[in-house]
Amino acid sequence: MTINEKLRQNYPELSASQLEIIGCTRGPLLVVAGPGSGKTLVLVMRALNILLQNLAKPEEMLICTFTEKAAFELRDRILEAARKLEYPGDLSGLRLGTIHSICNEFLRRYRHHTPLGNNYEVLDDLTQLMFIFENFKSIMGPEIEEKYLGRWTTRWTAIEGARKYFNKIAEELIDPRELIEATDPFLQAIGSAYQIYESTLYEKNRIDFAHQEKLFYHMLQDPLVGEAITNEIKYVMVDEYQDTNY
Repeated sequence: MTINEKLRQNYPELSASQLEIIGCTRGPLLVVAGPGSGKTLVLVMRALNILLQNLAKPEEMLICTFTEKAAFELRDRILEAARKLEYPGDLSGLRLGTIHSICNEFLRRYRHHTPLGNNYEVLDDLTQLMFIFENFKSIMGPEIEEKYLGRWTTRWTAIEGARKYFNKIAEELIDPRELIEATDPFLQAIGSAYQIYESTLYEKNRIDFAHQEKLFYHMLQDPLVGEAITNEIKYVMVDEYQDTNY
C-alpha cells in the first residue's frame, strides 16, 4: 500500500480503512459501504493517488458513475482535490461520465465496427417511445397487434410495454432467435418484433441506451478493437456500482 504523502497531509480525516482502499493500486477491488460513509471521497482520493504516483495518465483512467449529475459533481470534486494536492498534469483527458456517455465515446471512435452510420442519433427514454410509436405497425406487425394488443389497455401502454421487453432483450444479451423458437407464442412474437425494431433502429441510424451498451459489449469482444480499447485504459473505477445491473 502506497499513499502519496501530500494526500495524507491534506486529508488527515481519512480513516485507516479508507487509506487502505486508496492505497490499493493493483488488481480488482470492490468497496461495500453504506450511505454517507465517504465512498465517493475515497474514489476521488484513489484516483488522485494513482495520478500523483504516475501510475497512469489521466487519459488512461476511466471513471464511471450512474447519472449525469453525479458525473458532473465527481469531476468537480476531482478537479478541486487536484488543485489542493497541486497535481501538475492536465486532467482534460480524464475519461469520466455515465455508462452511456462512455459507451458513446468509444462507439463514435470505432463506429466503422458497428452497424451505425456517421452522425447517428442517440434516443433517450422519450424519443425511444416516439420511435416505437412512429414505427409501430412495421415493428409489431398486424398479426402481433391483433393477437396481443389486448394485453395492454391502450396503444401507448403497448408501446411502453414493448420498450421494456426490447430493452431487457438488449441489456441481457438475449438472442431473439431463442425467443422465436420458444413454445410460448407471445415470446415468439416479442422475439420477432425485437428483430424488426433493432434492424429499423440501425436502418434509420438511431440507437437507444440499451443498444449502446450492447454494441459496446460486442466491440470489447472483438479481438482487434477490444484489445485497442483495453490497452488504452489502465484503471477503471465505478461509483454507485450497486445501481448497475451487475
